[in-house]
Amino acid sequence: MDCKKCLLPVTKDQPFIFCNALCAGLYHASCVGLNDQQLAAVSPPNKNSCWMCDNCLDEFVQWRKVKKELTAQKALEPKSALHQDVEELKAKVETIMSLLASNVNCSANIVMQHSTPRTSPKCTNTAPYVPNSRIEPFVPHDAPNRSFDCTSVEESFALVLTNIDSSVSEKDIQEMVSRCLGACHKECVNVRKLVPRWVDSNTLDYISFKIVLDTKWKSAAMKSTTWPKNVKFREFRQKCCTWKPDLS
Repeated sequence: MDCKKCLLPVTKDQPFIFCNALCAGLYHASCVGLNDQQLAAVSPPNKNSCWMCDNCLDEFVQWRKVKKELTAQKALEPKSALHQDVEELKAKVETIMSLLASNVNCSANIVMQHSTPRTSPKCTNTAPYVPNSRIEPFVPHDAPNRSFDCTSVEESFALVLTNIDSSVSEKDIQEMVSRCLGACHKECVNVRKLVPRWVDSNTLDYISFKIVLDTKWKSAAMKSTTWPKNVKFREFRQKCCTWKPDLS
């Protein structure tokens, strides 16, 4: 191969070097002014040193200058409309997340006062007697004389309506249940406010009611579309009382 500068052949006995840029030309070391020490430093090339011919070096310097100018110009250009929308959306999301986090923390510290039992009370004869703790059920004047003990479980089912304002009465609930189910007052046979007599219902955030209905209304009563907005419901399951001999 010939030296790209002097155009004379390059032999193995003569020190030479290749350009590490685009031209990849071959040069005599003496033609490009490299002594033995300089040649050893850049040949072969490594990560920290390489050699380029004059033409390739000029092109590299020009390319680097243009790139630097374009980068500076791009930094001064206004952001595109889409980029601005994305930045605004990110800021709004961060604000919403911070508000939600603060609301969750506040809600966690608030204890709701209500009268809904966590589980249905079990019927038992061993519970201690508490004075004035008996809650009288509301029975309409035209309701039949029925006894709601374990023998009537097959004919009726109990429903709990909760998240109800503390000012609502048992009569209000009876009329609401009859209206929503399309039942007459006789079929809404028992309404009971689940608030002990010694508790002031006005101090509660919401109260609950137990309603005993004929089993034919169970399907309609267990649908959310039956009840007014914000009224929550569930079936009231109560374990029947059983008797066994006293072995003591």
